[in-house]
Amino acid sequence: MTLNVEGAEFDNYTENVEELMRDFMDFVVTEVPFFALQDQLLYLMNKRSSTRFKIHGDRTVDHKDHIFYFRLKTVPENPRLRIYHYLGMDLERKGIFPH
Repeated sequence: MTLNVEGAEFDNYTENVEELMRDFMDFVVTEVPFFALQDQLLYLMNKRSSTRFKIHGDRTVDHKDHIFYFRLKTVPENPRLRIYHYLGMDLERKGIFPH
């Protein structure tokens, strides 16, 4: 099944996406590689107008909930394109709140 991510993508053209994949693979217990899940994550964030997603503790290596935060960027040349720029995970716990 192909999900329509409606012009949304992760910030694939910077080192940012490597940090996201590294954090995801370091903390999330899954046999599925990140690239196979990215359309589902983008679809859910887009559908819910959210700039974060949460992985529940039953799916993480330390059995704690983890939140992955993003800043949404638009491209003036293509207003239908929305790029999710990874900010980090668990920023609320560190006292940093994404804008």
